[in-house]
Amino acid sequence: MKAHRQVNIKLTIVASLLQLPSVLTAQDIKIWPDSIATRQMKRAKVSAYIAAQNNNSHAAAIICPGGSYYYLGIEHEGHEVAKWLQTNGISSFVLKYRVGMHGNRHPAMIQDLQRTIQLVREKCTQYQIDPHKIGVIGFSAGGHLAGMAATYYTTNFMESLGIYSQIPLRPDFVAMIYPVVSMTDSIGHSKSRRNLLGKRYSPSLKKIMSLEQNVHKGMPPIFLIHCQHDKTVDSRNAYYYCKALEEKGVNCNFTLYDEKGHGFGINPKSGNGEAFSWNTKFLSWLKTIHVIPGETERIVSPR
Repeated sequence: MKAHRQVNIKLTIVASLLQLPSVLTAQDIKIWPDSIATRQMKRAKVSAYIAAQNNNSHAAAIICPGGSYYYLGIEHEGHEVAKWLQTNGISSFVLKYRVGMHGNRHPAMIQDLQRTIQLVREKCTQYQIDPHKIGVIGFSAGGHLAGMAATYYTTNFMESLGIYSQIPLRPDFVAMIYPVVSMTDSIGHSKSRRNLLGKRYSPSLKKIMSLEQNVHKGMPPIFLIHCQHDKTVDSRNAYYYCKALEEKGVNCNFTLYDEKGHGFGINPKSGNGEAFSWNTKFLSWLKTIHVIPGETERIVSPR
């Protein structure tokens, strides 16, 4: 009888451990098969933070850090965000996409993101994710990348690499945090434009990459925040984008904060203004669009 009780205790401990969220570690996943991956493509990877079984909303977010398309602020706009989302029952995937620092240009970045959307949907059963609740969160230039996924989901940018799939590439929701949106001379972020498009690009490509000029009715719901006195990316990027979304009838939740600030990620120590608590507003928004259950979701503040 005593031995039987010891076995039960051990099994209970193991079961409990399996349900605990591993917020301090993540599983790194290569996104491109070795058969086609160049040296640059091998740089791209995803860090997966899977929600615990006992705290799983079955929603997922792919996170695109910013960095002017040149580098990635992958800790404060990536891993910290993913750990917080995981704590709140949302499985998260931090995308280390190819950037200009290593000579990459469009379409490398959107190829990496579309491939990640494809892989997450393919592994929905394994990760206990609802395939209709997969979104993208992007910061600064990563916000532009997220917006590209929301806009050009009917174009498979991976076809030139020999990747074909019947898996839908449209995100179910998109959050753009202090985003780059436009490539125009008047409000565009010149560093992001240079790293995305290079020094020589056609006027047509410049227009295609100016997302405010390419909004259409089929786009997913968009969550958008910006600081009016952002000294890095002109807040008119978000303002004009929201106006275009509203004109096309796209669900858009836009907050323009009367504050300074850019690149603060999810770290509450970055400042004392309202903009630094955008994350709680974001979770509330996910409830209104029925991505997470409003009556049971518990918001956990970042440390």
